[in-house]
Amino acid sequence: MKGNSGKIFDAQGMSDKQLHAIERDILIVGSGAASVAMATRLVNAGLKVLVLEAGDRLVNSDSSPFFEARDSDPFGLSLQFGGSTNLWSGRTAPLEDVDMTQAKGWPFERASIEAYYEEALRFLRLQPFERVAGIPPYDGGQKQWNDFLANADISVKRFQWNRPVFKGLEYFSALAASNANLTVLLNCRALKLLLDDTGVRVVSVRANAGPGRFVELVAPRFALCAGGLETPRILLNSRAANRPALDNPNIGRYFSTHPKSNVGRIHLTQAVSTKHPLFSDISDKGGEFRFGIGVGGEAFERAGRLNHYVQFSPRFESIGLSLLDHAQHVAASVLMRSDQEGRSLNPLSFARRRLQSFTTGLGRILFNVIGKMGLLGKKGTVLVVRGFFDQFPSSDNRIVLTEETDPYGMPKARVSWTFSSDDRASVHSFLKDLADRIRHHGLGTFEITLPAADEPWKITEIHSHLLGTTRMGTSSEYSVTDANGRVHNLENLFVGGASLMTSYGYANPVLTIMALAFLTADKICEQHKMETGRRA
Repeated sequence: MKGNSGKIFDAQGMSDKQLHAIERDILIVGSGAASVAMATRLVNAGLKVLVLEAGDRLVNSDSSPFFEARDSDPFGLSLQFGGSTNLWSGRTAPLEDVDMTQAKGWPFERASIEAYYEEALRFLRLQPFERVAGIPPYDGGQKQWNDFLANADISVKRFQWNRPVFKGLEYFSALAASNANLTVLLNCRALKLLLDDTGVRVVSVRANAGPGRFVELVAPRFALCAGGLETPRILLNSRAANRPALDNPNIGRYFSTHPKSNVGRIHLTQAVSTKHPLFSDISDKGGEFRFGIGVGGEAFERAGRLNHYVQFSPRFESIGLSLLDHAQHVAASVLMRSDQEGRSLNPLSFARRRLQSFTTGLGRILFNVIGKMGLLGKKGTVLVVRGFFDQFPSSDNRIVLTEETDPYGMPKARVSWTFSSDDRASVHSFLKDLADRIRHHGLGTFEITLPAADEPWKITEIHSHLLGTTRMGTSSEYSVTDANGRVHNLENLFVGGASLMTSYGYANPVLTIMALAFLTADKICEQHKMETGRRA
């Protein structure tokens, strides 16, 4: 078997007989954060897990063979072993109670999965939430800053950095080498699911395992953990006559992506030390932290209960981040163009992918260094304000299939997404309330530079957080899966990932992805135990 590393194989070097001979209690599509958490729980419980990964060990951010090209930023994804964890900067935060609530479409309240959040923290070797909550965002001597942060309508948003940054490629490689229950197939792209005659069970996944070669891999149960774009595309491509289970109209809808933009500058009345988590990345209490600011109380209500936040940065840090964003965009665009010229077998294209893998790793190092740049200047008189935006769920923001096909004959998909006038009005309300409080406490003047809500905005749009396209819920009328991540009306198909989220908040989704994946894995273990018990 070519490409053997532990139990990691290149599917293109295996015969059909070898592929079918792999033992599995579950087949997981994808190898990102959800797959990592789910597979870990399952193999440790004794289940035999087969993971299909469409890519190999090199970064590949070219989505154009599978999704219609966009004029804006390339998608922040990697068709690679380990998925987008290999691009992740390491920033973490949970959804808040106001985000994860039945009032916003979730099938449960945030408190019901607290134990799974805590497990995700331990898995990533992060500090407990209560310890992070005890770190002051600013502990300097300026009374106006202390009064501002004590205001009941100011909400401190607390992030901690995962250090060293978790990479799914490295983790899965180690797990496969140490646990005989895990097998990973690289270069094996899942294309569609095939259902049995009853229409309530998936019997196999049709996959590509090399040029012109297709296989159907059977398993007792399946989990789609292929990301917020590819998971709904697989489901949409799996629809078939007389199989109504996948006709659910919610598949692919309610897409969101945490857009972001520089929104203005604060001209301070008094220079402030930037050696605090509110302004720079700070190491404290065994971790590394960076905090931001949101609003609560009546201001939160005025913003339509959308949970936006801003980050204050010294000017030097802001310039560095802008340069890094531009460099990442250029690298992804160059790769996309080069692969369109000659894909996969072109040695020059392969060399460019190796170069992008190197520059991606270098970019993550630079990102971490830039976060500390605020410490290079002891005090600042101007703070750049960067906004990270929540959004109202909309069924019109969606993934749809197109007439054009991918290299394997499956319909491509198109992403239809807008940041609506209501979304923009909410951001303006949030920023105005924040500016009022900054002025009220004598901090300075917040100069907002965003255009009006009814004018075009220059924002980072569809990028690295791909949310909401297979949302959880209590009924197929409003959602794609149940509260356990099982697809409605199918007995043995589960979903993992940020696509389950019914609301979006401001937090980077990795913690939530892993928490939900642990929950789903427990339900899969229960199902497996019941089914094997019946057979016994």
